[in-house]
Amino acid sequence: MVTPFSVAIVDDRLRDLELVKTKFQKIKECTILYSHTNAYHFFEHLNNTRYLPNIVVTDCQMPEIDGMALTRLIKLFFPSIQVIVISGILVESDVAELLEIGANAVIAKGSLKMLNNQCLTLAIEAIQQNKVFIDPIWNIPLVRKMLKQIQKKKDELKTPHFTRHELKILQLLATHPDYEKIADFLNISKRTVEGHVQKISEKTPDNSKKSKLMTYALKNYLIHLFRG
Repeated sequence: MVTPFSVAIVDDRLRDLELVKTKFQKIKECTILYSHTNAYHFFEHLNNTRYLPNIVVTDCQMPEIDGMALTRLIKLFFPSIQVIVISGILVESDVAELLEIGANAVIAKGSLKMLNNQCLTLAIEAIQQNKVFIDPIWNIPLVRKMLKQIQKKKDELKTPHFTRHELKILQLLATHPDYEKIADFLNISKRTVEGHVQKISEKTPDNSKKSKLMTYALKNYLIHLFRG
């Protein structure tokens, strides 16, 4: 049984955004707080509002900030928010990576278009019971196997320890390449951002410069971007 909850929705395609909104409007326990077609502006909205949703619903393939990067940012900055990713182009490896980042449910867009499909309701029920939901359109045993493989690979990498704040800056570097924008977002000076980036670089094997730092961070699962 679903209990009352609030939701915020982001999808760069207006038609798909309206589809998702319509589905949630049919759930009487749901309050839609706000929706966006621009993930960059959506994340800034989250950072500046007093009204955080219980659940964020996001597409995956979007310009500026994709759904995988957005999920990572939300889990770093707002860990209490649950995330549902709804996409029409994911494969099992993408679903596994989303779950590893912390996504609470992954649903195929095609499922929302099917009459009487219960995936959305089942996802919300699972989330409210602190469970993960995977749309059965994907091979769930394969997803779970791939998730274990990612976790094993991360353990084997023996990556240096990065603080939560450093991980936030790393992910922001992937989506907000301008130091001044990162400084504004974190409410710190540009020089402070540069100092953090230098400390992060010093932890990498070759004291990587910014471009190589992003490659290192991707290879070591420190940042996440959708590459589909």
